[in-house]
Amino acid sequence: MPTSIIPTGCFPGNKVLLVITIPLVINLAYLLYKRRYKKGSKKLELGSELRRHEFDLEEDFAFCNSGGKPCVPLRLLARQTELIRQRERNTQLWTYLREPRLIWESLLVLADYIGADVANLTLIENATEGTSTVLRNQKYKSGDKILLCREHAYNAVVRQAEVVVEVNPGVDILYFDLPYPVRCTDDIVSAYAKVLTENHDIKITVLDHISSHTTVLFPIKDIIQLCRSHDVITVVDGAHAAGQIPLTVDEYGADYYVGNLCKWLMVPQHVGFLWVHPSRQAETRPLNVSHSIFNPHFRNRFYPPLTLDRISHILVKDALEFQEELGGLELLVARNSQLLDRACAMLSEAWGTPLLEVAEECRSPLMACVGLPPDLAKAYPETHLNTLHGEFHMRGVAFRVTMYLEKYYCRLSCNVWNDWSDFEKVRDVVLQLVEESRENPLTGRPSPAYFYPGPISEVAAI
Repeated sequence: MPTSIIPTGCFPGNKVLLVITIPLVINLAYLLYKRRYKKGSKKLELGSELRRHEFDLEEDFAFCNSGGKPCVPLRLLARQTELIRQRERNTQLWTYLREPRLIWESLLVLADYIGADVANLTLIENATEGTSTVLRNQKYKSGDKILLCREHAYNAVVRQAEVVVEVNPGVDILYFDLPYPVRCTDDIVSAYAKVLTENHDIKITVLDHISSHTTVLFPIKDIIQLCRSHDVITVVDGAHAAGQIPLTVDEYGADYYVGNLCKWLMVPQHVGFLWVHPSRQAETRPLNVSHSIFNPHFRNRFYPPLTLDRISHILVKDALEFQEELGGLELLVARNSQLLDRACAMLSEAWGTPLLEVAEECRSPLMACVGLPPDLAKAYPETHLNTLHGEFHMRGVAFRVTMYLEKYYCRLSCNVWNDWSDFEKVRDVVLQLVEESRENPLTGRPSPAYFYPGPISEVAAI
């Protein structure tokens, strides 16, 4: 039997001593690391220092799209891998004993974080699954209307409403507009009051808490009270809320509230939450019909299927602990919102374009829209927005290009890994592409479809 895993001749000296010493050195290094970063010690600076130590992000790439795709901390990725290995060691014990306990622990922590009774809460895939579940659970009659705010509603929600209309004859979507510029929260509430007063056949409305492509913060509590006075069912789409603003979901008075946890809380993808008012829980069922569909408690209807990977659900607790370690929600929002305000002012000046005109009380703290130079809209018409995104990505920046009132905007996000250099890169790449697009519209190659129809060699080259 070999006495060592170290081949003879690799190192001088006694092999046995090496076998003993190497693990001790590794353990000592780990203990020194823990001592350096234990609670009470100097925290890592937010921005580039945190990015280097806590994230494994591609170098020379400016990730300014937390509102779209999250960046996951290394510690959560390590925990995810650890949990996968635990699951695969004994799938039976995992499925029936360990996973439910760990998910329950996350639910309890999440309920406290969003100000909700855990009895009203379940974890789901994402906010889009939540809004789709709610819209398709309702019993509609001919003449019912679904109320949506035209320029602010999330496109997936619009499509969900269109499907409901398609399968329920006589049901329709009622669109309305907010005034622009948005000068105060009263402007928003007044617009809702007008449409609710003038239309008595509205059954349900989906309200944005923070709108995805315009980054407007809606006064949802006032709007919900209005809707309740008109017997309108309220669904709050809070996809961008958790991790940007403090939440008190139980106090809003909504019928339903859905949210994402993978955007601003940096949980690996595939986790959101659905909050359901007790009076609506009996009628709430998942879209995927499985064994537990008739379970008395609505949450249990969403568990199983047993074959889904729900490790991200478990990691909610770890993500919230990470946020606290970094300083907590209030500190992080203060730092990131100040950086974002400065960046928006700099970009607006450099590009000669205005910010989306929204009163400060109606602004998302960590997302903002800055007008893009008009030359980009000429070179990349709406049908080529994916191509435009691809051009930015290939030049090392990520943000969302959105449209509002037929103008292009750069929707920026600011998170804990961002620093000033990220926004400087965004500035320079946009100016570079503007120059190139004047000479050669639709420069470069189009971004591929999700499933690329060409040879695999072409995909690898992009």
